[in-house]
Amino acid sequence: MSLPLLCNENLLSECDVVRMIHDRHFWVEYEPIISMNSGTIFGYEALARFILNERRIPPMPVFMVAHQNPELFFHLESELKALQLFHRPKNAMLFLNLDPHNFSDDTKIAFWKQLFEGAQDLCLEVTENTDDMQTAFLTHCLDEIQTIGFPIAQDDIGNDEKPFCFELTSRADFLKFDKTWLLKIKRCTDYQEILKGFLSFAKAQGKKSVLEGIETEGDFLLARDLGVDFVQGYLFKHLNHHSC
Repeated sequence: MSLPLLCNENLLSECDVVRMIHDRHFWVEYEPIISMNSGTIFGYEALARFILNERRIPPMPVFMVAHQNPELFFHLESELKALQLFHRPKNAMLFLNLDPHNFSDDTKIAFWKQLFEGAQDLCLEVTENTDDMQTAFLTHCLDEIQTIGFPIAQDDIGNDEKPFCFELTSRADFLKFDKTWLLKIKRCTDYQEILKGFLSFAKAQGKKSVLEGIETEGDFLLARDLGVDFVQGYLFKHLNHHSC
């Protein structure tokens, strides 16, 4: 969908978010996750997309505004997840982003259990849309996901603007490394040693690694040299799957 991007994200209001939900001004892109061993599509991450007044809205401002109202945030997420599941590509693992705050009470938990009932090849990617990572919410969220029986992915590892939690690392089945690692390594190659440490930990623990933000052949070759299990990013955009 080729539309101009909203220039001033601070102009977004809660009413705008309500309007986008009511008017169904959102859709989903499924970004492929590629196996480094086979070169084939292992899965897809479901990515939310928004428009307002014929302009594309970056997802993060939408989530930040909605997050200030817990019920609005849950309403937004429930609509998105239902759409993402309905249009999911077949015969591949689906990675769905979930914020721990949406596991804050029994009603919300019951909704997720019903929505995910019977789902196959589903990985719940625990992500934090604010810097307010609360341990109680996170622990409760992880407990519930493991009770349901789905694998867990830790998102945004290495993103300086996101909190890092070792409990999530220890309980995750997939460790997803943020695209900013590529920028760090380009500025100073010694950052590879830090990432290699994480990757060694993942292998020792039997966890799978995913490097995000692969945009060039150079990025892909670096990922291969580092020994990551999976990659995703703009380089594979031609393989994207879109919702209606």
